[in-house]
Amino acid sequence: MSSRIAIGPRQVAPPFIESELEKLWIAMPRAGGKAASASMTMRAIVANLVAVCGSDQETSRAMEVIGNVIGCNPCRVILVTSEPDIDPPELSAEVAIICQESETCQRCVYCDRIQLVAHGIMADNLPSLAAALLVPDLPVVVWWPKPPFDRKDFLLFAKHAERMIVDSSGYTEDDLRALARFVEQSRRMGVAVGDLNWGRLTPYRQLFAQFFDSMECRDHLAMIGEVRVEGHAATGRLLAGWLKAQMDKSGHSLPRERIQLIATDPAGFAFRSLVMTCAGGADTFAVTRANDCALEARATLGAKTWSNVVKAGCQDVGKLLTDEITLSGRDAVFESALLAAAAL
Repeated sequence: MSSRIAIGPRQVAPPFIESELEKLWIAMPRAGGKAASASMTMRAIVANLVAVCGSDQETSRAMEVIGNVIGCNPCRVILVTSEPDIDPPELSAEVAIICQESETCQRCVYCDRIQLVAHGIMADNLPSLAAALLVPDLPVVVWWPKPPFDRKDFLLFAKHAERMIVDSSGYTEDDLRALARFVEQSRRMGVAVGDLNWGRLTPYRQLFAQFFDSMECRDHLAMIGEVRVEGHAATGRLLAGWLKAQMDKSGHSLPRERIQLIATDPAGFAFRSLVMTCAGGADTFAVTRANDCALEARATLGAKTWSNVVKAGCQDVGKLLTDEITLSGRDAVFESALLAAAAL
């Protein structure tokens, strides 16, 4: 269930955002229709969530996603629409209180929503303005729905964040390499990087890794002849990078020339298949997208073949974002996979 606006929105001059929000909270109705003080409402905040978008349409889509998040992860939501190439220069702000029913306590959770829109040179003010609106002593999560690496304000937003969330599903190879460079830079900045696309790949990675729970299958890791990955450009490359990084770490090196990346139709499934063929071609391990809601794992060792079909629907962005907000610290497996993918 998406969120709804409980009260507002109200246009406000940027210097008066906090005071106007407090007025909204004081005006919030309670049971019986009487006004209540802010302390009598469920004003829940566990993190600051800043979504940085490049158009009104992108911002609207981001708000739809966030509307499915706040029930599980109540946040101060700061929506930033930055359009530096549009004139005349302009900066506007809007405040509202939004709510969503919580699945855990079956009550409505209420959160601040601040929307900042800037055109032209006024967009240069957005990183510092958003930083001034952060609730102190709470995690700061910055989410970029689109590739941000060619934006001059990218690092300005990043320096205020504990966690930077991107979605590499539609990335080009150059975008993926830019993300890998930022991950290396982020270690010095003290910001962790999360990728919603990495979350989407979790079922595929888990299913493939289960092949090698048995000693019989692990013995075949030293005999890899070829790995073939079919999927969207960044998705397939990231999955191949994960396999290479894990193989290299285990002592069974996977040379780049043994990895075949096959780009699929961008309109189709992001992932099609991951197939590992051992030398000689008789022994194979494969995870394949069977249909919209199922994956098939199939292994062939000599005359023996076994398969397993599991449910694996496509996770929506709201669920992936919810999971990312709850995480803290760096994901070493993701980072090693990304760096390996960028080098393929």
